[in-house]
Amino acid sequence: MENQTIITILITGIIVSKIIIGFLLYELIRKNRILKREKVKLLGTNIALEEQADQIKKYNEELKASELFKIKVLSIASHDLRTPFISMSMLLNAVDLSLMSKLDMEQVLMQLGSELSHSQNMLDEVLLWAESQLRDNLENKETFNISQQIQHVLLLFQKDLMSNNISLEESLPKEVYLYMSRDIFSFVIRNIVSNAVKFCKYAGKITLGVSEIKGDELLLYIENEGINMPESTVEKLNNRNSWDHRKAVNGTGAGLGVSLCKDLLQRVGGKIYFENISNVGTIVFISFPIHTITALDDEIINKENSNFMNGFKEQN
Repeated sequence: MENQTIITILITGIIVSKIIIGFLLYELIRKNRILKREKVKLLGTNIALEEQADQIKKYNEELKASELFKIKVLSIASHDLRTPFISMSMLLNAVDLSLMSKLDMEQVLMQLGSELSHSQNMLDEVLLWAESQLRDNLENKETFNISQQIQHVLLLFQKDLMSNNISLEESLPKEVYLYMSRDIFSFVIRNIVSNAVKFCKYAGKITLGVSEIKGDELLLYIENEGINMPESTVEKLNNRNSWDHRKAVNGTGAGLGVSLCKDLLQRVGGKIYFENISNVGTIVFISFPIHTITALDDEIINKENSNFMNGFKEQN
């Protein structure tokens, strides 16, 4: 009887000890799993922190580049805008204007007029750029037809095209619309077309059209026949901040307009890219986000078409 009791106690002790050991093993495994999960979380947190640190570093670099860009814009604009006023002051402070010959006076006035025109264009560019900097969301978005808007811009260059015997060919889709700032779109097209006219050879050709429409992106191109730019200049133009396009080509100017175009396009989700065409000239690609037309836009489109026709009649 005593032996049976002892055996029962031993068996009970073994069972209890196994239960305790099993419980301890379970707790050990459970805590090990918890530790593994915490470790994974910590690794994920570390990766997220590293990504955030990289992103903050990138933002800081972009902010620094943006601040340098603004300083350069203001520096160049302030310098160039002074030039015509200095020339005018020198002319008005001349000892005796009557001593100047008619030819000299005409040359001085022509030069002064050219400087004033350049300063006015630069002032318009800088003011538009400054307005875009103050408006974080570029509130003045609207739907417009790209073909009609580009035609408006091209009318500004008819005199220059004729005086340089430059032909202009354009092939634009008639039913493609953008939803963005009309002023920024016109500014970019006007600036690039202006450069195309300026650097096109006499009796050359400028071609403007759509390279492709892919997804929600429209890719325009503007090509001119002229002297190829040095590859170093093309590389600088394709960087975010470039200043010496005109300086590299003809020794004057700072390329401010191109840099402002790139900055404005970046703010609306667009891009600009320059390429040399061997023994032909230069081609500029400009991408814009496309606005998909819906039935709700019909009234806007009809109004746009009506305004364009009225403006065209007034021009003629």
